[in-house]
Amino acid sequence: MKSQPAANSFGSEGGGSRRVLMISEKFPPFNLSGSARPFYFAKYLPEFGYAPRVLASSLIGRDERDDALLAELPPQVRVRRTPRLLSPSLTRLRELPRPLLPAHAPRVGEPARRGGSARGTRAWAQDALCWFGWWTHWELDWATLAALAGAWDARRQMPQLIWASGPHFRNFVVAARLTEWLRVPLVLDLRDPWTYGSLWRPRTESIARSERAWALRVLQLATRIVFTSPLTLEAMSRRFPQLRRERLLTISNGFEDTPVEPLRDVGDDRCLFRYIGVLNERRQPDVLLHAFAAAAAADPVFRAAARLEFIGSASGHEGKTSLAPGCDVRFGGHVSRAESLRYMAGSDVNLLLQTISEGEDVISGKAFDYLHVRRPILGIVDPSGGDAWLLRETGAGSVVPWQDVGAIGRELSAAFQRWQAGERPALLQDVSRYSRRALSAQLAGLFDEILTAPAGADRQSSA
Repeated sequence: MKSQPAANSFGSEGGGSRRVLMISEKFPPFNLSGSARPFYFAKYLPEFGYAPRVLASSLIGRDERDDALLAELPPQVRVRRTPRLLSPSLTRLRELPRPLLPAHAPRVGEPARRGGSARGTRAWAQDALCWFGWWTHWELDWATLAALAGAWDARRQMPQLIWASGPHFRNFVVAARLTEWLRVPLVLDLRDPWTYGSLWRPRTESIARSERAWALRVLQLATRIVFTSPLTLEAMSRRFPQLRRERLLTISNGFEDTPVEPLRDVGDDRCLFRYIGVLNERRQPDVLLHAFAAAAAADPVFRAAARLEFIGSASGHEGKTSLAPGCDVRFGGHVSRAESLRYMAGSDVNLLLQTISEGEDVISGKAFDYLHVRRPILGIVDPSGGDAWLLRETGAGSVVPWQDVGAIGRELSAAFQRWQAGERPALLQDVSRYSRRALSAQLAGLFDEILTAPAGADRQSSA
């Protein structure tokens, strides 16, 4: 558990810098959408007088990584990595038959199956086993060891403030323990909602109760709670009325404000629609493929000149090209962070896709990268959600309900016609305020406010 800097050896902090402990388990070189926000905060906070020490986990064989990112970090940033003790074994166990669990383990909110006392006993055992697996993942895999490592490091250099980003919310568990042990202020950063939404999927009611209790305790402990979407702030405030509103604020996601060289392998005579990002159970391409096929069937020119590309891990959806027969549809696979930005810049229309009906208040981090490259955006999302709010706020693109294949097809056709006419969206606001450097300045200002407040004035309470 030896402390390491970004490139696996400590750098100097620089005199006069304030010390902030940043907790982000999946910190780069993990190449995940959720790792970008803590990474860029760590990169830019030294410009505003802060020396970040990052507490993260080690990578294992199957983790997607982008080692080139670490070269961007300044020497003031130190990274301490602790191992995930159980993840390799747990990954292998998930691949084995599990006779103790039903083929379909019901999640919270699903109807329970009826049965006699024997089935009731078995259900109790299954519930206990699920809870133990959840607790093991939260506590024993990484969190306990990470908290001990953070406390050990504090013996040599005490942080003045702790910042933690989630999900995964076991980051918050580590942060809560350290802020209690070290008695320093805590800032929580919620990229996604906690105790609801598409990412919160407890397998049993006992797990749900345990995590809700953790959430209330940890959120009340925080000096400030930062949300990436104003819609999520309002939703969490309603669910946790114990939290004082003056402790809640929004610092959105953003983009890296650097030049991007476009990347495309077709000529300018083709209209290139691209979705750049991961496909999974929350982002399924079926509606988009059906709509693309409908647009092609209605317009032979569209069929001949339009291409649809999916760039990123497809999670088994690669075989669905048959949903758009006769259309130019391609799956490009996983790419680096730098390449993904180049693909965005090379698109004629960038696609936001969010096929969920819970937690739609979140604003996708990818949406801000799309803003940066200033290409037309088509949001196939919930019209009342966070992505739709951002597109309307900035005027960067159009919105169509993700459930309506006909409407998506018509909007694809309209976007194609705008491409033919050479039209581009006119942004309604200066989007430079969404640059990572500007957002880091906001976060540093929040830290300054907390650290210069009178002793005890900034403690969260349950009032």
